[in-house]
Amino acid sequence: MLEVRDLATAFHTRRGVVRAVDGISYTLRRGESLGLVGESGSGKSVSALSLLGLVPPPGRVERGRVLLRGRDVLAMSARARRAVRGRDIAMVFQDPMTSLNPVLTIGRQLTEGLRRHLGMDAAGARRRAQELLDMVGIPGAHGRLDDYPHHFSGGQRQRIMIAMALACEPAVLVADEPTTALDVTIQAQIVRLVKELQARLGMAILWITHDLALVAGLVDRVAVMYAGRIVEHARVRELYARPRHPYTAGLLRSMPAASGPRPRRLHSIAGQPPDLAALPPGCPFAPRCGYAAEECRRTRPELTPTSPDAAVACLRWREVADDVGGAAGAPGVRRPPPTAGGGEFP
Repeated sequence: MLEVRDLATAFHTRRGVVRAVDGISYTLRRGESLGLVGESGSGKSVSALSLLGLVPPPGRVERGRVLLRGRDVLAMSARARRAVRGRDIAMVFQDPMTSLNPVLTIGRQLTEGLRRHLGMDAAGARRRAQELLDMVGIPGAHGRLDDYPHHFSGGQRQRIMIAMALACEPAVLVADEPTTALDVTIQAQIVRLVKELQARLGMAILWITHDLALVAGLVDRVAVMYAGRIVEHARVRELYARPRHPYTAGLLRSMPAASGPRPRRLHSIAGQPPDLAALPPGCPFAPRCGYAAEECRRTRPELTPTSPDAAVACLRWREVADDVGGAAGAPGVRRPPPTAGGGEFP
């Protein structure tokens, strides 16, 4: 359904060129889910905007291909791309309060895509909009189409954003941290809703998040991003059971265990993400990595297959894999890897 090849997006600023996405590749098949995870600033959201041609200036896609059912979205004219967005590929944005238009009714915003992409008349589009609100669980949907975004709770606004994205039954859904601002109860409801709709519609889903616990039971495969690149890629069970990149291992150790004894301290990854306008010459994670050797500071590792379903960009991945592994019943590690400069908090 979707094939991304060597996608690179940069922002040209006075400070220099910020390479927010630096040559990432992945595929999505029908009915499959891929989780794109990493810290804030790793390039996840920019990569999603790049797929749809929505990168704001001064950013621009500098190279790569985005093949949607075999057609390169990036090579399309602006008009052809508008015809694809919302119809064949749709996006759920992070913050529904800023993504929904505050001066237009929910009904107006839901029916716009139906009329533009599917050619429905006003009455038919309104009936379909009501069905969509029912589908995502908005109470009293029949009387809510003339309400404005501020009349709905945060969880309801997020459901409306999902309804808008699914209105034309797209082949690919891009969900950019759609549950970040929601409490855990509503978050669970949203995740369950997306999974039910995926099963019903056969969509491929790219789920972008910094929350590895969230994607554990939601996706088939996980791609971990750091400094604009994918540094590890594996099926979800394999990645949680035996991470091969020290960054992935650090992210997993930062999660509270779902079962077993509670640790006295939670782990945090030492240091800060790198400045994307001034990346170090070698591995960008080396300054934060307890495994880093001199070779790591000179050579930037490429994504290399480690099994039929996994790949990692780390020169010392075998040592990492030997040291860490999934704790039984919960994501985590048995033996913590060395850290650079501490990295724990009470």
